[in-house]
Amino acid sequence: MLKNSILFVFFLLFGFQLDAQTISTNSGSARVEMSPAVQNTLYLMQRKGEKFKELKGFRVQIFNGNKSDCLKQRGRFLKIYHEVPAYLLYEVPEYRTQIGDFRTRLEAEAFLRQIINEFPGSFVVETNIKYPKLNRGD
Repeated sequence: MLKNSILFVFFLLFGFQLDAQTISTNSGSARVEMSPAVQNTLYLMQRKGEKFKELKGFRVQIFNGNKSDCLKQRGRFLKIYHEVPAYLLYEVPEYRTQIGDFRTRLEAEAFLRQIINEFPGSFVVETNIKYPKLNRGD
């Protein structure tokens, strides 16, 4: 969050000389202007994203115990919510079944309320998550 704010202030304070690029679509065209400095910054941010595959976030832990029981709970969960990622993690001395990749505790808590009847005893944990897929409306 702080890094995003710093980048925003950087771009706001140090406006760049922009070069033009035109993009055509079926419904018209748009003119995108971007300087080499901005292109370089976007490239560096993309490379950083390739290097760091995880970020701080939240998951819902539905079970912990031995490996076979955790795998059963993971399978049971995926039969009901096949579109939500489910992870089997090992932290000495036990396995954990964690669900989802939520950026905020609020998102994780909302999902917990949806599944709590099927998976009682579940709770939200703060952990590293994979970058969630974004809906781009394509």
